[in-house]
Amino acid sequence: MKLKREYSIALIVLGALGLLIFGINFLKGLNLFEARNVYHAVYSDVSGVTGSSPVFYRGLRVGQVVGTELLPDGSGRIAVSFQIDNQHLRLPRDSKVQIYSADLFTRALQVLPGTSTELATKGDTLKGDAELSLTDAVGQQIDPLKRKAEGMLASVDSVLTALHDVLNPTTVGDIDSSFTSVRRTLETLEGTARRIDALVAAESAVMHATLGNIQQLSATMADNRDELSRIFSNLDTLTAALASGRIDRALENMAEASDKMKALMARLENGEGTMGKLMSNDSLYNNLNAASAELDLLLEDLRVNPNRYFSVFGKKDKLPKLSDADIQRIQRSMQEQR
Repeated sequence: MKLKREYSIALIVLGALGLLIFGINFLKGLNLFEARNVYHAVYSDVSGVTGSSPVFYRGLRVGQVVGTELLPDGSGRIAVSFQIDNQHLRLPRDSKVQIYSADLFTRALQVLPGTSTELATKGDTLKGDAELSLTDAVGQQIDPLKRKAEGMLASVDSVLTALHDVLNPTTVGDIDSSFTSVRRTLETLEGTARRIDALVAAESAVMHATLGNIQQLSATMADNRDELSRIFSNLDTLTAALASGRIDRALENMAEASDKMKALMARLENGEGTMGKLMSNDSLYNNLNAASAELDLLLEDLRVNPNRYFSVFGKKDKLPKLSDADIQRIQRSMQEQR
């Protein structure tokens, strides 16, 4: 009787331990009555992965993590063991197990099937991969923006310091003077624009008359289009005639006449011909000059002594008068005798 009581206590303890183990595994999500397909994957960082992190396959939960352990080789890598509860899932040997963010706060594992025809067996170690968490991804995106913002703030601070240095009372006064000058310039431009408007308004009648004249001229040209066409045709004919060689012939004739004129002038300079002798020999001039002088003396003698040449009643003067011509002849004779 006493032995049976000890057996009962032992059985109760064993049953309590079994219930405890079953409860703990049940709370972990493990079903001890199902076959367990446990695989392993190695990672360098398992942040966010716990002993009950879920395992997904294309969005379907197919298992959970059952344990994590440091590798004994001292590399610092971590082996994650996970259980696949779905008996119909067949994993190719080159499949990857990736740690990713299932939501904003939960890290989980997802199975990325490979293309190998060889299937993985229980206890195989699959290739591990890790995706950045949302916090890390956001941090990576924000860090460059943060650095840019810090650099921008430094630039803005430098610009503000430069502006503070530039905007001293003297510079402010110069800027005010510049704006005053710009305002005066704009006022001047406005006055000029008003004067131009007044001028245009005053000359609008003249402009209208000018435009009317231009329009009338255009109408006249349109009315005399045939006449203008004939004039242009005549000009074309004249241009064609000039271009056909007439100008060349005229220039050739002018060149020939120029050559002849040059030859004639050369002959005159050389004393050839009558004109050449007259131009180069002064004997004719001397003879004409002497004859003219003799004629002057004859006329003077005729004037002083007309009775020497003409006698009205048949007698001449007994004492003729000496004319200037006689005096000149006597003087020349005396000079020649000397």
